[in-house]
Formats: sequence, structure tokens, C-alpha cells
Amino acid sequence: MQDKESSLPEDWFNKGDDDKQAVGILLEHGGKSSVAAFLIQQMLEKYMKGFLLSKGWKLKRTHDLEELLDEMVGHDPSFDEFREIAQKATAFYFLERYPFFGGEISKEEIENTYHESLKLIEKIDELYRQIRE
Repeated sequence: MQDKESSLPEDWFNKGDDDKQAVGILLEHGGKSSVAAFLIQQMLEKYMKGFLLSKGWKLKRTHDLEELLDEMVGHDPSFDEFREIAQKATAFYFLERYPFFGGEISKEEIENTYHESLKLIEKIDELYRQIRE
């Protein structure tokens, strides 16, 4: 097993795709909502890091999507429209990961956040395609 993380955007996007597929399956087939919420954060984190890596960003270990979004806004201010999604998904991460945060998230909120997250991913994909052309 390698202990060095990839700095290739495509590697991060591929891992994000795995999480996106898992969230879709969980939501469609009635899987545990809290796991779907956690995977939304993971999906976005990977896409956001992939985008930043494509811009020459030095990989940093963080799970705070708002911190990553701040970096992205430095490259394209229009990303700021996704601030609420970044905040929600970061909260999902902590709610699922740590028992002392507690609280429940409704399936409807998770589904809405997932669909809004897909808009951010679509924007990342579009901008990344432009870079590659």
C-alpha cells in the first residue's frame, strides 16, 4: 500500500465519483441517511481538492469544505455561491464522524444537499474540462 497521496486531479475526481455513486445508491435504496450525509462531504472534498490541484495548489489535509472553498474562490469568485453547501456538508462530516456532536439530519435535507452538491461538481467538471482543452 502506498502512503503517498496523489496530486493528480483525475485520481481525486475518480475517488469522488465512487462516493457520488455510493450516495446515490444509499438514497435510492433507503440506506442509512447519516452515512449518505458523510459521503456527500467526502465526495465534495475530493472534487474540491482535485480542482485545486489542477490549479497548482499544494495538497493539504483538511476536511473543512469552507476552507477549500475559500481557496477555490481565489481562482474563481463565482464558487462563493456554494458556501452554504460547503458549510452543510462539513457539518455532516462532523455529525457522522464524532458521537459527541449528536443531532439528526432529515433524509430530505440530505437529498437536497446532495442535489445542490451535484451542481458544484458539475461546475468543477466544466472548468476542469476547459483547463484540459
